Amino acid sequence: MDSVRIYNEVQERLIALAGGLDAAALDTTVPACPDWTVRQTYAHLAGLCVDVVAGTVTPPASDEVTARQVTERAGHGIGAVCEEWRAGTPALLDLLGTRTRLRYRLPVVDVWTHENDIHGALGLDPVTEHADTLLDFALTGVGRAWPEQAPGLTVTATDTDRSWTLGTGADLHWRGTAFELYRA
Repeated sequence: MDSVRIYNEVQERLIALAGGLDAAALDTTVPACPDWTVRQTYAHLAGLCVDVVAGTVTPPASDEVTARQVTERAGHGIGAVCEEWRAGTPALLDLLGTRTRLRYRLPVVDVWTHENDIHGALGLDPVTEHADTLLDFALTGVGRAWPEQAPGLTVTATDTDRSWTLGTGADLHWRGTAFELYRA
């Protein structure tokens, strides 16, 4: 997974989107998040970037950490939140490009997922670019921990014709687009 490229592309899209949102859009609840608004979701993304770079949190972040990230940025305008996020990004991209532990891919998963959470809340089309890459990352990780006693599962992304087999055999089959499968 090209973590640096994906993170950078998603962040640029989100910052561009933020610049065009009015107060009502920024105060829209994001149902896929813990009752955050769009503004609070951006606050979390900025906070995660800052925390990972500072070494105060190693992904994945707990609910308490994400709540703190949002609270610390309460009352900040979206411009300030995006500026803080953008300022921390070069150091985060350096970590994404140099750290080999899989947990350092989680900020990429987080930013892409929250981009689609925000799009859903605002009634915008989903962003499906990179869904296949993120699905591969997720299923490869799940496959490593697949319980031996669990039935085998074959997952097929119908839009890419890629399949993953978890466990042994093909007792169950799950099909959908890479985006649908990843979001599920």
